[in-house]
Amino acid sequence: MNTYFGLLAEFNGRAEIPLEEIAPRYFGISAKTAGARALAQALPVPAYRALDSQKSPWLVSAVDLARYLDERREQARSQWRMVNG
Repeated sequence: MNTYFGLLAEFNGRAEIPLEEIAPRYFGISAKTAGARALAQALPVPAYRALDSQKSPWLVSAVDLARYLDERREQARSQWRMVNG
């Protein structure tokens, strides 16, 4: 299954996903930590606010998240092949 379409299914068809929903599951950090990292642009994917307001939630594109997950999976596959021949 395509990672992007899997993410769309998981997040009810939303192409832009609130960071607080993906941070614990995909980055292993709390929503609060993710917000601080987003402010510093220190996440593995771009995060942005739709409005110029500090109250606006941080968002991540499902396309960017899928691309990141695919890259990580390929890195793991490569390492596995090196170890297991």
